[in-house]
Amino acid sequence: MSAPSLSRTRQAQDYLAAVEHELADLPADDRSALLEDLAMHLDALAGEEDERDIAVRLGPPSSYAAELRTAAGLPARSSGGAASASGLRERIDGLIASASFQRALPALREIGRLVVELRPAWWVLRGYLLVLVPCLLVNDGVRDVPVPAPLGSDELGFVLVLAAVAASVFLGRRKLPRPVGVLVVVLGVVLVGVSIGVAQRELDQATYDHFAASQPTSAAEVPTERYPLLSRYGPVTDVLPFSADGTPLRDVLLFDQDGRPLKVGFQEWWADNCARVLDQPVADDGVAVPNAYPQSYVLDPAGVDIGRSNPRPADSCAAELPRPGVPLPTFPADEAPAPVAGEPTEPIAPAPGD
Repeated sequence: MSAPSLSRTRQAQDYLAAVEHELADLPADDRSALLEDLAMHLDALAGEEDERDIAVRLGPPSSYAAELRTAAGLPARSSGGAASASGLRERIDGLIASASFQRALPALREIGRLVVELRPAWWVLRGYLLVLVPCLLVNDGVRDVPVPAPLGSDELGFVLVLAAVAASVFLGRRKLPRPVGVLVVVLGVVLVGVSIGVAQRELDQATYDHFAASQPTSAAEVPTERYPLLSRYGPVTDVLPFSADGTPLRDVLLFDQDGRPLKVGFQEWWADNCARVLDQPVADDGVAVPNAYPQSYVLDPAGVDIGRSNPRPADSCAAELPRPGVPLPTFPADEAPAPVAGEPTEPIAPAPGD
């Protein structure tokens, strides 16, 4: 017997069982007689060269059973809950027998086979997600992709992933009791849902970080009124002028290339954590001269810390702010410019460690 004949025989048996179910309320003799006629009809159909399903050729089992009842003069199936169930089954049978469903049936079968073939890949992914998702939910600042790092250890994460994948594959290859299998499926759906949520959160965070990295967010990246002069190391808050012979100069007026007063930012942070305010020299007209260098700072009269929230005892703050040691070039004696009259001539003390 050819494969198509076998297929039709299985269809015939299923169809016969469905019609028998529709005739279950009839006496056994009447039911047997009707089913015998149907069996003969099915045997006749099996010899025809028609590849369509029996449900398409004869109609839904419920409709065929009703026709058998009418032809034999038997009463219709009782109404009520059974009739409602029969109507639902009839609609389902009609949907299955519809031409659109029959056209989609091969594609659905292919999808089903593909799902079965991809199960091993899902088992591996499930084990990986069991370790990765909890690591991503803990905001510990550790990179968990591609290798999860529980407790900050990539080695531990690698071992846990191997163990989780092995356990997941072992579980997937076993035939589980139905309640356990349903529970595993539900937990798998929950795991996928949580993974999608975590992945979306990580994607949003990565997008925000990329955007933030492309924006100037601090005084070290964009000139402002408070930090008008920048260098490659950050805002410039003071200028320390020296003469050619290394003498530190004070009250030096600096201007830019267009003759404008050169201004720097305000120094906010001090090693002793004490707040300070600018004490700039004042011209005859009473206006402060902001481009006189080095800048002069004095303790904040309020006597508070940098955060301007806690009082600080006067003896806890440095009274003087020494200049940092800087390496200065040495000029040949015959090329060194003459000292400016009135300026101090004592050499600068060597920097610590020089």
